[in-house]
Amino acid sequence: MEDYDEGSFSRNPSTSIELSSEKDIALLKRRENFQTVYLHYEQQDLNAIILPVRGYGLWGTMKGYLALEPDLKTVIGLEFFEHIETPGLGGEIDNPRWKAIWKGKEIYSDSGEVLISVIKGSVDKNSSNAKYQVDGLSGATITSNGVTNLLSFWLGDMGYGPLISQLKNQELKDV
Repeated sequence: MEDYDEGSFSRNPSTSIELSSEKDIALLKRRENFQTVYLHYEQQDLNAIILPVRGYGLWGTMKGYLALEPDLKTVIGLEFFEHIETPGLGGEIDNPRWKAIWKGKEIYSDSGEVLISVIKGSVDKNSSNAKYQVDGLSGATITSNGVTNLLSFWLGDMGYGPLISQLKNQELKDV
């Protein structure tokens, strides 16, 4: 897989699947059948799993990485490396203060449902759902929804959900 290129794999019908409009919440059109996932070790201990993610924002596709704790349910960080969101609005996905509030957020309910989301406004820290919620970006509702949708897609059954379930059921040091 040295020559792996997500773009060419996702466009090629022999290496990807077409997504129905009901399942394509990240507005990808196609999803590649192969994806590189990164396991970060310090000495012999796994300390992060890093998942490539992408989905449509206001003006185009946002591409990034989601880093998870070894428990596979807690966010270490979310970083976008490519997007064309409006500076000062949706472009605030690059703001270090916004990126910092992702750390420690949980992804899944006890039953395995993807609950992580960017909400409109600020998170009520007293809410029972606060551990799954991130403050919205002021004036950037479509970008905020795009981030929620891309995470819901990639962490759900059409994305990494089956891999995460499999990894939870085995010793990660053996992966």
